[in-house]
Amino acid sequence: MTRIIKIFIICLFTLCLNKVNYSQEKNNCLYKNPLCFYNTDILSYLQAVHKNQQYEKMLPFFYGSSVNIKSKLLERLTNANFGYSLKRVGVKVKNKTSWSLTYQRTILGTNDTFKIECALINDTCRVYLDENAWETIFKK
Repeated sequence: MTRIIKIFIICLFTLCLNKVNYSQEKNNCLYKNPLCFYNTDILSYLQAVHKNQQYEKMLPFFYGSSVNIKSKLLERLTNANFGYSLKRVGVKVKNKTSWSLTYQRTILGTNDTFKIECALINDTCRVYLDENAWETIFKK
């Protein structure tokens, strides 16, 4: 009788470990697609870099008409308001190398939804940045 109980407990324990391992793999985003950065999404990664005041590390992740002069972009990033709560809520695949991402942010208890455009350029996922995108992402 005790042998059956031991076998049951071992099977139950093994089953529980398999469930935990599966749930960790399911939530892991690392290296699954170009939108994943250090197990997070691109804007959350850029926000973490911004909070650590490493603005130079943000520069390679932007492309578009507002990125022409790196020193001006660096100055704008230094003064940008990017400290709000942020969560990616949707991904729309345009083609193999471009996406439209939907984010939800919370500023002073108010939820706001916005979209950004991303593209894979030279094996790096980059956020399209022009004046409209700047105002959308770095809302004052």
